[in-house]
Amino acid sequence: TFKMKVGIIGLGQSGKSSLFHTLTGQPVDTSSGRPHKRPGRALVMDDRVEHIAKNECSRKKTYAEVNFVDPVGFTPDQGKNLSSELLGMIRDSDLLVLVVRAFSAPSVAHPRESVDGMRDINICFSDMIVQDMYLFEGLLERSKKAFERGIKDLAKEIDAASKAVEVLSDGQLLSEVEWTSEELEILNAYQPLTLKNGIVLWSVDEDASCGTDGVGVPEECKILCKEKGWGIEAVRLSLESEVMDLDYEDREEFSHELGLDESIRDWFPPIVYKQLGLLSFYTAGPKEAAARAIHQGETAWDAAGKIHSDIQRGFIRAEVMSFEDYCKFGSEDGVKKAGRYRVEKKEYIVQEGDIFYFRFNV
Repeated sequence: TFKMKVGIIGLGQSGKSSLFHTLTGQPVDTSSGRPHKRPGRALVMDDRVEHIAKNECSRKKTYAEVNFVDPVGFTPDQGKNLSSELLGMIRDSDLLVLVVRAFSAPSVAHPRESVDGMRDINICFSDMIVQDMYLFEGLLERSKKAFERGIKDLAKEIDAASKAVEVLSDGQLLSEVEWTSEELEILNAYQPLTLKNGIVLWSVDEDASCGTDGVGVPEECKILCKEKGWGIEAVRLSLESEVMDLDYEDREEFSHELGLDESIRDWFPPIVYKQLGLLSFYTAGPKEAAARAIHQGETAWDAAGKIHSDIQRGFIRAEVMSFEDYCKFGSEDGVKKAGRYRVEKKEYIVQEGDIFYFRFNV
């Protein structure tokens, strides 16, 4: 199945580990050991799974997952920049989340001695550009030498790497320019940071306004992120982290008192979906009600592979109904009687909210 991997980055004392703690429930890392990757996961809670499970009396509920990576164990003086070691730990991520400090908290020293979110965003983008420059300059040098030795099928690789170096030299992210599918295939093999999708989380004070759709984010930051193709949202991470430390029963009451009517755990996964161009499809039955993530434009055959390689290998056909029809007509039988149940081939493009039953023979 497709595993979403989200790498969390940020300068020292930005709230990076608080975000990881809030989303995954894992304790805040206080170790000062060697730098390492800390993995965690969060389920994408989904009302549609609940509805299907109730309707089908499903014994098991399966939710889509987001996997997070938090690079930890760096010393405070390493927090002034995004080091090559830190960035190397999240190169294989599908999406980057950059936590930017906009909260004051005098007791928490900023590695650059003042709070200036706009400066910090620019530092982080520059650090990513520099690391990709090293990557593609090295590739270009190696490829040219090999080409001169007579390995002539490297011409396309040399062209793509040259273009990448040129773009990065201009201070642009690779994602800001157009690439052919062939160029993208060459570049993505090296996991460049600046070609990845990203979201900036603007970490604000406890009494600051925040929310989805950029509420609480300064206009200049919104403009910059729009130029770069990154999403941006404001969040009160210290509050969210405090609420996460409470017993499950107390969370709702305290969240309401603190004005946290919707937690980042609820609103963040859908934003990850949107930024990655993902949608949800479902399977329904007495054994299991399940949600899975798939990229927009992928087919029924791809969806079968997200469940099990055997189903994909032995694919015969897909039987499909929309979640809306399933609710409207009350059951699979109701959808069939209404003439809204469909049989599709492997080329069928999956739509948001499709419920599948796969016929296969291995």
